[in-house]
Amino acid sequence: MKISLAPLQGYTDWVFRQAYQKNIGGIDEFYTPFLVLQNDGIVKTAHKREVEPFEARCKDLIPQFLCGNSEELSFFETYFSELGYSKMNWNMGCPYPMVTKKGKGSGLLPNPDKIEDILKTAFHNKLDLSVKLRLGLVDDSEIDLILPILKDYNISEVMLHPRVGKQLYKGKVNLNRFNDLYEKYESYLGYNGDICCKEDFDKIKGLFPTIQHVMIGRGLLKDYWLPHRIKGISLPDSDERRDQLKNMHNDIFKLYASYLQGDSQIMQKMKPFWEYFSSHFDNDKKVFKAIKKSAGIKKYEQAVEFAFSQRLKLD
Repeated sequence: MKISLAPLQGYTDWVFRQAYQKNIGGIDEFYTPFLVLQNDGIVKTAHKREVEPFEARCKDLIPQFLCGNSEELSFFETYFSELGYSKMNWNMGCPYPMVTKKGKGSGLLPNPDKIEDILKTAFHNKLDLSVKLRLGLVDDSEIDLILPILKDYNISEVMLHPRVGKQLYKGKVNLNRFNDLYEKYESYLGYNGDICCKEDFDKIKGLFPTIQHVMIGRGLLKDYWLPHRIKGISLPDSDERRDQLKNMHNDIFKLYASYLQGDSQIMQKMKPFWEYFSSHFDNDKKVFKAIKKSAGIKKYEQAVEFAFSQRLKLD
């Protein structure tokens, strides 16, 4: 069973990935937040940090991109291969209107002919190409025309989130449709969607016992030891987990401080993490309140010291 981490905008950037894997671990593959090619034909610096330099980023990492035409796919295939990556992931699942209105993300799914044309024109098998997608943009039958195309063009794997794009993240995942497709494609499909705890994983594994790849997202932020629970790995005791969490926080802080400009930028990056950091503590509301109220680095550091003096929740 392979456990991968879905990209979560604003959280699971290169800083988080390095600190998490060093201090807690358990994820087999990370996916970058999607890279996009700007109108001027370049990748912005913040996106480059996710994949460059290769030597510091390559471990367990698959770069993900958005594209809506052949030129963009061709650019990213060349870009990633020249950096030294052997895999890349095309995001055809992003449901947000600012993406779909441009014919990207799940906005591509009503147009299987366009997908086929992009692959036929631009994909040269320089890297293993996997795809993350949904059942469709508005209709969950749209995927039926897409999966055969992906298999024909040597796509290595499909990570399927069984909602349509118009749902965003609302409503339930459509496990009946996933089951229909899984019966036909089985090992070709990985599962993504609403795995927030061990019980959610057990449900998916019970329904699809031969599933080989599960992608988790916010469930990991709510429980940093979720991959351990899924894999049946014994958890450290509460004090050791608190130390791991503290070390991860300190590494994240140091990495951001190494390139961000000024205290205010660092605080803007660090404070949102505490929505999830604080949920690991017994006294979660008090911990989160102290962090939110802190103004300036010194007050923030005092709030952090208070947080890590508290007990972690027991299993």
